[in-house]
Amino acid sequence: MQINNSTFPYGQQGFLRSQDKLDQASQKVADASTQTLSQPASSKNTGLYGSPIQDGLIEAKSSVLEAQANAKVMDASDKTIGRLIDITV
Repeated sequence: MQINNSTFPYGQQGFLRSQDKLDQASQKVADASTQTLSQPASSKNTGLYGSPIQDGLIEAKSSVLEAQANAKVMDASDKTIGRLIDITV
């Protein structure tokens, strides 16, 4: 009998996407901080949530929360398979 664990790949795929989003958000913060240092104080560069640095930090936190949620999906999937075949570790 084959047991199909279809939720684990979805959690894994979501986890990888959240890692990519975290990389992009970190790059956004780094780029914005170097631009801030090179621009005069009078010029304002606003982003979606305020400044580009704030945008990047908010997106980074969102990515972390997404990664945690996807890790819980993978954990629940793993526990379900263990219960289905009566194995406890």
